[in-house]
Amino acid sequence: MGGVLTRWSVGQDRTVSPEECGPDGLVTPQTLGTWVDAAVQAYLDQCAALRKQAVDGGLTLNRQPGRLPKSSLLGQPTDVLVTASATEVRPAEFVISIRVRPFGGDMDLPLNVTCLVFLEDPYSGDKAALATAVRDELIALEHAAHHMN
Repeated sequence: MGGVLTRWSVGQDRTVSPEECGPDGLVTPQTLGTWVDAAVQAYLDQCAALRKQAVDGGLTLNRQPGRLPKSSLLGQPTDVLVTASATEVRPAEFVISIRVRPFGGDMDLPLNVTCLVFLEDPYSGDKAALATAVRDELIALEHAAHHMN
């Protein structure tokens, strides 16, 4: 493995089971989607201030995942490391970046995916500005990040 390793707030080691692969032995798109969703959820589970703002304001927490790359680009790994961190914070939304790195197979390049997260007023459909406490929490999570990928 070469390149620069970066710090991530969430790190999930996964052993790839035969059920997560197609007949060709490659990771299925559904499996990749499940891994990405789990990493995003693990990140959001750390965000108490975000949940509080949603509940207190009667807001809906929304996630808009980016387009998944072809899962076949992972090859036939025996294990993967899935990491997630907030990489962009804007006034009314933030982006969680997810990296899936394969191990033990024929490929060693990671796949990168993003997911846009925002709070929405269910009546107007408008995005709500992120509270200062939410922005502070996101910054604190990134400062505490310790998973390398």
